[in-house]
Amino acid sequence: MSERGVFQVTFRSLWMTVAIGLLLILLALFAEPLRAQKVQESFKDKFNIAEEAGGVAIATSSDGKYVFVAGRNGVIVSNDYGKTGSWSQTVRMK
Repeated sequence: MSERGVFQVTFRSLWMTVAIGLLLILLALFAEPLRAQKVQESFKDKFNIAEEAGGVAIATSSDGKYVFVAGRNGVIVSNDYGKTGSWSQTVRMK
């Protein structure tokens, strides 16, 4: 292999390494931060819609964005795919 051929091979691999490195740096700079769901501490106290041994009914919209949970004591709704913090109580039975 000639000296020119060796230079072309090493230059090409150096160029690819630099290009991939720059791509990874750009992805790291412009990527959105990862978010984990927080743990709910007192869900039972917050939305007490069912008895201990009672049942609940769960329904979703066709795209899954809205989640409805109905129990004996009321109805709660999530407007963000059931994520933590997206729940609100819409109906409260006496």
